[in-house]
Amino acid sequence: MAHTDPHGAHGPAGLGHEPTDANLSSSTTIIVVTLVFLAAVFAAMWLMYVQFRSAAERSDTPPPPMAQRQGDRLPPEPRLLTNEPLNLDQFREAEEKVLRGYAWVDEQAGIARIPVARAIELVAERGLPAPAPLPGTGGAPAALPAGATAPGEAGAAAQVPPKQ
Repeated sequence: MAHTDPHGAHGPAGLGHEPTDANLSSSTTIIVVTLVFLAAVFAAMWLMYVQFRSAAERSDTPPPPMAQRQGDRLPPEPRLLTNEPLNLDQFREAEEKVLRGYAWVDEQAGIARIPVARAIELVAERGLPAPAPLPGTGGAPAALPAGATAPGEAGAAAQVPPKQ
């Protein structure tokens, strides 16, 4: 059986090509058309983005003057805590120092702050002070309810009749 080459190519068998099977000019045309289409779509998207952004900027109201940054001032209390356990420990330590320590409230008037435990001991020893007179009563202390005794009376305890 003889092999015949219909295209007239002479040479060893299997080394030639078929120029009629693949049309590369149509593939190139498809690639170019696709790239042009994609460029047009991207350009249209960019134009829409610019238009929408400018429309949003025109309709957006400026922030109020109070919202603009004024230096490095801190926001009002309460602020966000970044280390809650440490902040809580510091708070408790400061509170304990106030509750367990001595300090002058008004040194000229002789008013001092004393520990709570010591204040309880003093009240237990001395009793509560007499009530201050109310204004408009002529200097007399307020009238006590029936059956009640004034604090500080010898051996007397406040007795209030039960509500009926």
